[in-house]
Amino acid sequence: MNSIKFVLFPALLLFLPLTQPEKGGEKFESVGENRPEANDFFSDCSLDNRAFSSGERVVYTVYYKLGFIWLSAGQVTFTVEEDDDYYHLEAFGRTSSTYDRVFRVRDRYTSKVDKYSLLPVHAVRDIEEGSYRKYAELSFDYNSGLVKAKHGRSKDKLELDTIDMDRCMHDVLSIIYYSRNMNVDRMNVNDVVELAVTLDDKTYNVGMRYEGLSENKRVRRAGRFDLLEFTPQVIAGNVFEEGDEMTVWVSNDRNRIPVMIESPLTVGSIRVVLDEYDGLRHPLVSMR
Repeated sequence: MNSIKFVLFPALLLFLPLTQPEKGGEKFESVGENRPEANDFFSDCSLDNRAFSSGERVVYTVYYKLGFIWLSAGQVTFTVEEDDDYYHLEAFGRTSSTYDRVFRVRDRYTSKVDKYSLLPVHAVRDIEEGSYRKYAELSFDYNSGLVKAKHGRSKDKLELDTIDMDRCMHDVLSIIYYSRNMNVDRMNVNDVVELAVTLDDKTYNVGMRYEGLSENKRVRRAGRFDLLEFTPQVIAGNVFEEGDEMTVWVSNDRNRIPVMIESPLTVGSIRVVLDEYDGLRHPLVSMR
């Protein structure tokens, strides 16, 4: 049952409806130490935002299946705010009051993202899962080409590492909003694309295979939708087994929000379902 602690966020965050980036037409200037510069490398990574806006709030319920029983295990809430130059993204995951008695989770992710490129500037991961604690900060220094990573069991006991920024790189929260702005129209079934995700002091290539359009698909407690179906790469470990595949369904409209995720675990399986939404930039026309 404790495997749910690894799923509240990885199952929801490490999925990417990907294809080659649709480059932003607007250039941006360097303002401050960490803001992206308008050179060729980072211009190739930049995207214009057409999918979300400040005030967006999306809530998901996480269900855990053991045998024939589906249990409501927790909830994840995503929000977007903004100031003049940056989007401030936040995701907060928590187990339900019933599941708290088994294993209590309170996970918070934040990411500060440049509005003109959708590239991350600063990210925080603050994890409380049972007795386990993890705190991590990432600072993306585009002038030096380094990601400065501070991580440890608490804020006052942090290790410092640096990572070369040799490709387009994101934290696990910013990559969701970045990928929502990618152009999927030119994708063919079975196309696979990768992006780089930095977590603590390591960078992972996360792949996504496009499975095609699922029309009029019924989503439990949410209704029927026209959805784009993807299968992300899953890293084997103490939660996922070798060969396991997560499936993600994304709204086939300009919002590109995830509507449902399903994945097997080493024990049982999970389903993450869209529960509430408001402040979307576009009408959710994929819903029938």
